[in-house]
Amino acid sequence: MKNYLLTIVAFFLIQSVSAQISLRPQAGFNASSLTKDFDGDDFEDKWGFQFGVDLQIGNRLYFQPGILWESATNELKQEIQDDNNEFTINRIRIPVMAGYKLFGETTNRLLDIRVFTGPNIAFVVDKDLGDDPLFQDNDFKDSAWGWNLGMGVDLAFIFVDVGYQFGLSEVFENASKDIRNNLFYANAGLRIGF
Repeated sequence: MKNYLLTIVAFFLIQSVSAQISLRPQAGFNASSLTKDFDGDDFEDKWGFQFGVDLQIGNRLYFQPGILWESATNELKQEIQDDNNEFTINRIRIPVMAGYKLFGETTNRLLDIRVFTGPNIAFVVDKDLGDDPLFQDNDFKDSAWGWNLGMGVDLAFIFVDVGYQFGLSEVFENASKDIRNNLFYANAGLRIGF
């Protein structure tokens, strides 16, 4: 059993070191932050999660399209009525990143630090508006754009990414304020090289 496990680890290590294309399954958590509050109400951030896969193409300079399931939760606190409403919006997020590996060949690609940026579009696929909702389904736009900045660490065939998505478009239909969704996220996963 021990030799079998070592063989698998060696295979992933060799693949990740020599790859110019990597498939990267991943999972992580997020914190969703709405940029403005309604009059007399406050939005509170909550923890959510995401999982998905992307494809990293290139060496030192790389291109990285992906697809992720994202579940982001917020809470609306009404000050006047002293009522809280927690709601969760599930989206399919499609990021298209460009990145740069700081070390490149100098560490034989066993260890690298990356920086990345790029846009994404997120399509709403499901809404959980709570038991006593203050919103209706049609209060939310069906899609939203964002821009990402982040950095990552590669350690052999394992990686960790942290990033921040700046909301570029409004998330509510016909709101009196321009409210956008910013998102902090962290993912960990495997690099499977080809």
